[in-house]
Amino acid sequence: MHALSTHGLRRAGLALALIAGLVVAGTSYTDFLHALAQRESSLRADAVNAATRYVGVYQLGEMSLQDVGLYGGDSNPGNDYSGGWSGKYGVRSLDDFLDDPDAQTRAVTDYHNLVWNRYLTDNGQGGAADYVGQTVGGITVTQSGLIAAAHLVGHAAVTRWLASGGTTDPQDQNATRMTEYLQRFAGYSLDAAAPAFAQVLAAAPSGGNTVVSHPGSDFSYAYTAPPLAADAAGPTLNAPAPAYGSAQQGFLAATGYQMGEFHGYFTALVAAGLFLWLGAVTVKTFGGYTAGHVAAGDMGQTILRAILVVLILVVILH
Repeated sequence: MHALSTHGLRRAGLALALIAGLVVAGTSYTDFLHALAQRESSLRADAVNAATRYVGVYQLGEMSLQDVGLYGGDSNPGNDYSGGWSGKYGVRSLDDFLDDPDAQTRAVTDYHNLVWNRYLTDNGQGGAADYVGQTVGGITVTQSGLIAAAHLVGHAAVTRWLASGGTTDPQDQNATRMTEYLQRFAGYSLDAAAPAFAQVLAAAPSGGNTVVSHPGSDFSYAYTAPPLAADAAGPTLNAPAPAYGSAQQGFLAATGYQMGEFHGYFTALVAAGLFLWLGAVTVKTFGGYTAGHVAAGDMGQTILRAILVVLILVVILH
């Protein structure tokens, strides 16, 4: 049997890294729910908004709960939950609902599927589906972004925003812009089946845009420096550029380090960061296990995946 060449090892390492990246990509529906719950309630299943009375880890209201057949409704305005509960998912009262994050996850999954298949599209065809992949108001439209936006301001506001070409600017009662959710929750996959809440807690989402802008508003994170103007009184920079016999010599002159030294320092720094990340994942997952939120099998799988990623990246860097 022939030993693998260095080139072959690098190719194998890159392939394994790609596989590992797919495993821990963080863009599944479970990741989407984790990101949404983190934004809505800081992952608290018993959360009740004092102003709006939206409830639970995903902050649902009476109308959403009625849509999925969990709550029977009442004649009072707002969210007071004075009506009857259907018993679906084993929930017969508001307290039952707040005590059962798995039921909340099933409810929000049913609601998201209802929003997409009935309110935003006709069983996935036409309507908002025609905009997926297009740029509206400077924002690339994705399915998960639309679902999150509807979760925030309602499907009707999303439909009006699409029809306006992005000229409207819907906000919720807390002045959170719909366009923020369109971007923050972009690029996740969706699923008709609800995950266990323990899986949601253990997820590590990586979808969405980390920098959220508001097209059409006065606010922007982007800044472009003004062009440099020549100063007649200032010096002219016309000294000849130094010449070096090799890239290594130039690197040494510019940084004071040999390339090999720099590579060693960089590798050590990245490796330290990776192992710190592995430790954080392990501590967080074990904490979820000891609190009863994460099953032993899920804990082991999460830690093993993290170890695999660290080992592969360390081998590639080395």
